[in-house]
Formats: sequence, structure tokens, C-alpha cells
Amino acid sequence: MRAPIKLKDLSGKDYHRLIERSAFQLEKTIPKVIPIINQVREKGDEAVVDLTRRFDGVDLSPTSLRVGSQKIKQAYKKVSPSLIDSLRKMCKQVKDFHRNQLKLRRNWSIVKTLSGSYTLGEFFSPVEKAAIYVPGGKASYPSTAIMGCVPAKLAGVSEVVVCSPPSSGGEIAPEVLVASDIAGADLVINAGGAQVVAAVAYGTETIPKVDVIAGPGNIYVTAAKAYLASLGQVGIDCPAGPSEILTIADDSAPPVYVVWDILAQAEHDEASYALVVTTSEKLAREIYTRIEEEMRFARRKNIIRSCLNSNGFILLVDTLEEAAEFANRFAPEHLEIITQNPDEILPLIKNAGSVFLGPFSPVAAGDYFTGCNHILPTGGAARCLSGLSVNTFLKRITYQKLSLEALSRMRGPVSHLASKEGFQAHLRSVETRLKN
Repeated sequence: MRAPIKLKDLSGKDYHRLIERSAFQLEKTIPKVIPIINQVREKGDEAVVDLTRRFDGVDLSPTSLRVGSQKIKQAYKKVSPSLIDSLRKMCKQVKDFHRNQLKLRRNWSIVKTLSGSYTLGEFFSPVEKAAIYVPGGKASYPSTAIMGCVPAKLAGVSEVVVCSPPSSGGEIAPEVLVASDIAGADLVINAGGAQVVAAVAYGTETIPKVDVIAGPGNIYVTAAKAYLASLGQVGIDCPAGPSEILTIADDSAPPVYVVWDILAQAEHDEASYALVVTTSEKLAREIYTRIEEEMRFARRKNIIRSCLNSNGFILLVDTLEEAAEFANRFAPEHLEIITQNPDEILPLIKNAGSVFLGPFSPVAAGDYFTGCNHILPTGGAARCLSGLSVNTFLKRITYQKLSLEALSRMRGPVSHLASKEGFQAHLRSVETRLKN
């Protein structure tokens, strides 16, 4: 990890790289995924199988793309009862949290009287089909299956499709199958990468076309989602790329807590980001010293070291307000506030995927059990996007119902505006009704 440095002394190059960290990657990657997407669109299952062999080194057949119910039943026998119990408990926590989101999404209408009544309102309608991407291959992430499927099912999605890359043996990890089943998935697809993103966006002989694709993935998955969304082909949740943490800390923060939270994010990926912004020079020095000491006990120390050498920063600021201002510019996926009074800092935060307050709220607890969703915007996208929720799978539809008297009263403004914009047929569509 880099030695502590004052934020104001950070080079312009490093500052710009931190703030604009995602845009560069997507710009370079989108042109690479377009041929993959086009190939799947043209050749369907055949392309998915060929591309999986090419990129993942796994031989599949079109018939093995859909995971049958019997394989899911068998998966339960391969997973320990204690893990199954933990997955069920996690699922309950996630359901409890996301049910509260639904309470805020109520249909409504108002009736206005303007020499004749008219009604305005809006209602919420779920998308029909959604795909949840669960990373896999070399590792398995059953928690992500729960985080994606639960809000989709609560929102009322009719068909939830889990997509996950197979391991070298050609099958999805059994714990991912079990988690998908517990969370209510209707179908599991044994494929990953940009190819499966394209497959669910357009549909193939075996894989259904969906309306929304959600869930984290590598840069190719993220680029494929972003490109297809830009075409209006499918809705997506948020760019969920390499994991990130920014910790705001003062001299009350236990150094070892901060260190292990840094290591926990850095072990995800060499491209992850881990930042500490602190008002305490003493804490900064202790963190810098202890990182290397504690890293000895981490299993993925090579990944951690690579990540921190490139993207690990300890930044010194004069005030916690300055720390919050930088956090808003960085817009982290995970924001920890480990200060004497974290609740006083929270109102200053405008941009973050999820916030963890106080010394006993590590990101890991949110990843697995609090119930808040862990599929969050990365790369600075928290400036304009939120994490996965029931809202990801709901459409807001407005409606209006006018009486003849109300339409007559609106005639003047409609006439003036339609005439100004050159839409004569708009005007006639109103005038025709008022003549009868």
C-alpha cells in the first residue's frame, strides 16, 4: 500500500484516475464485446457454446445450458447442512429488508376539478422476466444469487433466470444452485460472460429473453450490460465492477478494524480499490505499518498486494468535512465511517452505494447478513445510480383521465404549445373532440 499522503498533495494524475476510474475501462472494453454480442444474436445457442469453450475452456452442449430440477435437488446433497441453514437465514434477512422498500412504492391518484374533473395517477408494474448474473468459474458466490433473486421475486417478476459461469468441470457450483433455489429462481443457465448477457438480452433457442439484467460481473459482463442498455434492448441495474471501499476515520478508529476491512475488499480482485481518508496522522501510520503485518494471515495475499500497490491509498485531510467532500467525489461502492460520532457525518454523504456506520459495522456484515443489498454501483456510478432493490424490477407508469369539460379548459394552452412546436395533428386531435 502506498505511504500516507495529504490529499492536497496527491498528484493530479492519481486524483483524476481515482475519480474517473470506471469510464476508461468501459470505453476500452465495449468495442471488444460488440462482436460477441452480435455473434450470439445471430447464432444463438451455438454461439454461447462456442464462446464458452473459447473464453472459459469448458465444453458445453446446447442441452446442458439449462440446469434441470434434478441437478438442483442433487446439489443439496453436496452442500453442508450448516451452509444451507446460513443461506436460508440470509434469505430471510434480505426479504425482510426489501419488503420495506415495497411499502414505499404505492399506487396513487388525485382528482382535480378545473371546470370539469380529471384524474392523474401512477402505478407500479413489475417487468415480466429478469436475469440475475452470479459470478462463478474459479470461485462461487451463492450470496449474490440471493441478493439478486429475492428483490426480483418480491417485486413480482414472473420468471427469474440465474446465469452463472460453469467451473472447469462444466457445472455451476452446488452452493450457487442451492442459493438460487432458496431465493426462488425459476431457471438457472449454465453459462457466463458477455455471451450469456447477450443471450438473455436477445433470447436463444434455449435461453429466454428477459427485460432486465442485474448482478455483478467482470469488466466484459459490465460492458455488455452497458452496451445493450444503451441500445434500449434491456434494462440493467448498475455498473458493478471491481469492489471498492473508502473508510473515513478519525483517531477513535481501531487500526486493526480498518486494516482488515481494507484487506477484505482487496482480496476480491487486483483491480479493486481500497482507500482510507483520515484526520489522524497517527492512525495513518499505524494502518500503513499493520497492513503488511496482517497480510501474512490472508490467504489471497498475492491478489491483495497487487491491488494495494496499484489502488491502495491512505489520504490525510484536515477535517472530517473535507473527508466527506472527497468521499462524495469518489462515490464509493462501500463507505465506512469509523469516527467518534459517525451519525453526524452521515448527513454530509451524498454519493455512496451503501454506508457502514461505526466500528462494529464492517462491510462483510452487509455482504452476507444485514439484509441490505450488496449489489452496488462501482466506479463512481454512485453519483447517479443506486444499488439493486425492488425498484430495479419495477416500472412506474403514469395515467390520466379527463372529462370533456376538463379537456375544454385545457384547450388554450394545448393549442398555443402545439402550434408553437409545429404539431398540427396534436392540435386537431384535441379540437376534434371538442367539436362533437
